[in-house]
Amino acid sequence: MALISDYQQRQMRDTELRRFDRWFVDTAMGPAYRGRDGRARGVKPDEVARWRGEVEAHVDAMIASIPAQAAWAIVALLIIVFGGGWLLDQLAIAPRYHAPAIGLAAFIVEVGMIGIEIWDYVAGWRARRDGIEAAVAARAPLPIDPARLGSGHNWFQTASIAATVPIIALAFFSHLDESLIERIDWWGWILLTGPLAWALHFAGKWYDRRIGSLRR
Repeated sequence: MALISDYQQRQMRDTELRRFDRWFVDTAMGPAYRGRDGRARGVKPDEVARWRGEVEAHVDAMIASIPAQAAWAIVALLIIVFGGGWLLDQLAIAPRYHAPAIGLAAFIVEVGMIGIEIWDYVAGWRARRDGIEAAVAARAPLPIDPARLGSGHNWFQTASIAATVPIIALAFFSHLDESLIERIDWWGWILLTGPLAWALHFAGKWYDRRIGSLRR
């Protein structure tokens, strides 16, 4: 089941690998790892290649899991809609409570599945960075001004996510209150946040290319 195109998969893979590449900088003394403390520590090219290989495997596994996770989500929602409606009928629950109850159950399932996915994603990246931090902890920082290294964070990418979160949250909470969308001028928000999110997305890609991330 091809839920996402090859182009989208390549874009996702490239975006995630660029996150890893921002952890490293090129220096006159060779590649260096940009630690969480802002200081750079020298690393060997073969170390970077090995760590990148681990990250590539992690990213590929994340992308491959998307169809399975979507399938489970669809099955769970179908069970809630049809099975929940049948169960409410059997319990002789008043019809006016059916829609709110099913909406609440769907909301819990959707938020729960996305929450688990986000946790796996964040924990996976954190574990890999913790491993690198432990590997270079004993090495003396290179004589490079930390201010010249920058933060290593792509704020354009973070802003693009923040711009779309309100629309996603609105879609989720509309399960609980069907009139929520009617009370909010959501078309105006979409017309505003859509172009803004795309502009920030491409700005993030431009930033990654501009800083000359270490590619192996």
